Amino acid sequence: MTVTRWIALYRLQARLMWKWRPTRLAMLRRTVLSYIGACAALAITAAFLPGLRISGPGALLLAGLLLLALDSSAAIVLQWLLVAMPIFVAQTLGLAVQVAAIIALGRVVPGVSVDGGATALWGALLLTVLSNLFAELVAVSDDDSYYGVLVRRLVARHFTRAPEAQPGLLVVQIDGLGLTVLRHAIWGGRVPVLGRLVRDEGATLHPWTASLPPTTPASQAGILHGRNDGIAGFRWYEKATARLLVANHPEDAAEMERRMSNGEGLLADDGASIGNLLTGDAPRSYLTMATIGEGAPAGDARRLRGFLATSVNYIRLLVLMAGEVAKELYQAERQRGRSVEPRMHRNLHYAIERAVTNIALRTVSTAFVIEEMYSGAPTIYVDYTGYDAIAHHCGPEREEAIDALAGIDRAIGSLIKAARHTCRPYRLVVLSDHGQCLGATFQQRYGRPLEAIIAALLPDEMSVVGTTDSVESAGIGRRMAAEFGRGSGLGPLLARRLPSALKGFGGKPSRGPATAPPDVVVASSGNLAHVYFTSQPDRMTDEAIETSYPGLIQALARHPGIGALLVRSAAGHALILGPHGRFDLTEGQPDSDHALSDYGPRAAENLLHLEGFANAGDLILLGAVDNVSGEITGFEELVGLHGGLGGWQTEPFILCPATLELTQAPLLGAPAVYGQLTAWQAQLRRPGVAPDD
Repeated sequence: MTVTRWIALYRLQARLMWKWRPTRLAMLRRTVLSYIGACAALAITAAFLPGLRISGPGALLLAGLLLLALDSSAAIVLQWLLVAMPIFVAQTLGLAVQVAAIIALGRVVPGVSVDGGATALWGALLLTVLSNLFAELVAVSDDDSYYGVLVRRLVARHFTRAPEAQPGLLVVQIDGLGLTVLRHAIWGGRVPVLGRLVRDEGATLHPWTASLPPTTPASQAGILHGRNDGIAGFRWYEKATARLLVANHPEDAAEMERRMSNGEGLLADDGASIGNLLTGDAPRSYLTMATIGEGAPAGDARRLRGFLATSVNYIRLLVLMAGEVAKELYQAERQRGRSVEPRMHRNLHYAIERAVTNIALRTVSTAFVIEEMYSGAPTIYVDYTGYDAIAHHCGPEREEAIDALAGIDRAIGSLIKAARHTCRPYRLVVLSDHGQCLGATFQQRYGRPLEAIIAALLPDEMSVVGTTDSVESAGIGRRMAAEFGRGSGLGPLLARRLPSALKGFGGKPSRGPATAPPDVVVASSGNLAHVYFTSQPDRMTDEAIETSYPGLIQALARHPGIGALLVRSAAGHALILGPHGRFDLTEGQPDSDHALSDYGPRAAENLLHLEGFANAGDLILLGAVDNVSGEITGFEELVGLHGGLGGWQTEPFILCPATLELTQAPLLGAPAVYGQLTAWQAQLRRPGVAPDD
């Protein structure tokens, strides 16, 4: 670069350091805590090194003050001057400054003595480790400082890159967030970034309707690939192969990807998929379930660059995760102590799962997005799953879930800030894939799970298995380990050995045809359950089930926890049975007094669509809706649920800039969202689109 370009780079770096600085209150807190940390680090170092002696607390306090001033000044200057250099250069020079600082302390501070250069060197090494640790401990909640370092290095790396005239599209999915909950969070001041977009920057907030089943695999398939037929739930059974497919199992997600992809996915334009179940035909995917079994493409130097930018990121991550585990254990006990209902048991295993999902995955995903933005990806799609995972266990509007939503809001704020200096301008679209509802589980209400109720109505020799052991947030540990395992080197080698230690996070593998299936499989997704009689290769009809298992259908239809039962007749009609009797959906729509009135105005249409899937259950059940409390009975052991009908679970949202208008309204089904996003892509590609249009 020319001298003029270097001057421009350093001016920009100084401006970035100022823009990404902490708030005044955070800076004051950090200064005080950093001073305490510097004194503690000096005291520990002096205790380990006989050649470094500090006499009395006065000498320690003065030495700590001088050391903090020297280290902070040197860090600012080195980060500014050496931002374009490999990070080990700044670390080496920082160590040299630390050695000089220790020698200077021994000469200018009364009561401090240093026996030669060797003592100064060992003291500098120990002080560097301790100072980095204490620095992260006092700044763990400061996302701006964390991502600011990454942004400044990316700016330096891409400084000579020519600007892109064509705007890109950044799509952020907040998994499981319903429109009503988002509005409440905006009104309550819990998501100031999203609130500011709506109030001050002209963003528009629109509802869209998720079709049955409102789950992440069905919605993401529709949004990313434009089709989702055949995705019957979060899990379903296929008689032809005697296989249970579960969306958070890598091999099953890869199979869903194979079925949905036609090469024209949302991200096929050299886009990037981050933290998703499916890829949208992206050439680069990170932490994406459908591709975690694949190796990294040869020469893919971008992978993990953002996350591994500095060694101290690990310290920050571990401290944050430990804090999240402690927070979860406290909040679970507080919920129990206050007798909050409905609630579920939350143990240490879930606390670790929550820390990985809500902290590690969000942090790494944000770093990946920033990396891809500075690389100029035309379309980026990232899924933040922390809110959904916590809402499942705590409830969609409970404090724990809204805290997770606030963390996602901060991450979106960091992305907006990072986008100001990318070579390509980006338009931000924030959306969700479905909503969630609150409700006690079927087992909590009636003492036994659904599969036990069904087993009691069948002959004793028949085996019945319920498949509710995994939830959407499971598998995150294995997903992250597999991502780190891509590529070569010691880190990837260790990561490839890690999945065996993380089996508890991955759920049970799918059963292939080699294992004899049970007689009945109950595959549940929220308050939706598919019941399969595995001995029959084809869909069993109402008449066939009644002949083989007399009274089963009527007993289930009359159960208070089941609001509606769907079965196919021998004539091929879709029959609905429930508390209000029997109705033929194929011949007409039910009236307002029918049981489906509890499940929304499009319930009949949704059920007819789902019943047409080749892999739909012989029986399809919907959990009952409590019309007084609004709570829904779920068949999974979760108090926040989605996957069926009723409440807010089919009411997600899409938030977009005012310059991106809806070309069709209302948006019915995830494929319609795909159509809208691809229309916006085409709009942004048109010649003459200004960066701010």
